[in-house]
Amino acid sequence: MSQVYRSKGGKRASYSLYDQQVEALNLPYQDIFLETSFGKTHLIELGNSDRKPLLIFHGGNTSSPYNLHQFKFLLKDFRTYAIDSIGQPRKSAETVLSPKNLDYGKWAKQVIEQLHFQKC
Repeated sequence: MSQVYRSKGGKRASYSLYDQQVEALNLPYQDIFLETSFGKTHLIELGNSDRKPLLIFHGGNTSSPYNLHQFKFLLKDFRTYAIDSIGQPRKSAETVLSPKNLDYGKWAKQVIEQLHFQKC
């Protein structure tokens, strides 16, 4: 099917668990989708909109909802943007990037620019 999911059922199950984890935060949030030259990128936007933005990338074999649960204490102090890394079983494009070149950095730069962050 793809380089990320082995079946459509597996993809549906992964998305269902993801959505349950986001809902378990019990906080208002917004799904954002940005287009990059590597494919669509999904972000979860939540937290205090009057505060400075905080950009969170999850590590390998984890997810944005998991990170948000771990760092929930930050959400009152920041407007948080949790990015689903591209090419992993999350809601961003299934485009698998090479860890041997600068593609992940180029992708992250495009996301940051579209969020209009001047510095990180």
